[in-house]
Amino acid sequence: MLYLEKMRVAIRETGFTPSVRISKEDHRIVISGPSRLEDPTQFYEKLTEVLDDTIINFKSRFSIDFKLNYLNSSSSKWLFHILKNIQNRYGGKKVIAINWYYDGDDENILEAGEVFQNLLSMPFSIIETKS
Repeated sequence: MLYLEKMRVAIRETGFTPSVRISKEDHRIVISGPSRLEDPTQFYEKLTEVLDDTIINFKSRFSIDFKLNYLNSSSSKWLFHILKNIQNRYGGKKVIAINWYYDGDDENILEAGEVFQNLLSMPFSIIETKS
């Protein structure tokens, strides 16, 4: 994962929140780590601002890689809201690719990705990784 080293850190990971890294050159956003907040509103409002400020500057295409190792239900609701907003704002205007990575042993993250994939109408790949 050498490309992660070249990415700007927009939000640092904590024990409860994922990191957000941005590569303007690759038109890529990587969200990785845990999302286990009881009240994720403040974090996801900040994430929404970061995504809006970043995506607007990507000319014609972008991808978002989700590499979450934990996702609670309140965080899941926020992520769906954010993805739906991205779909509504940029669908048909920019080429969007969502990549949802999950550890082969983590059925919960896989299931969350499958739910998002079924509810959204933008390219959404589910990719198994090995731990």
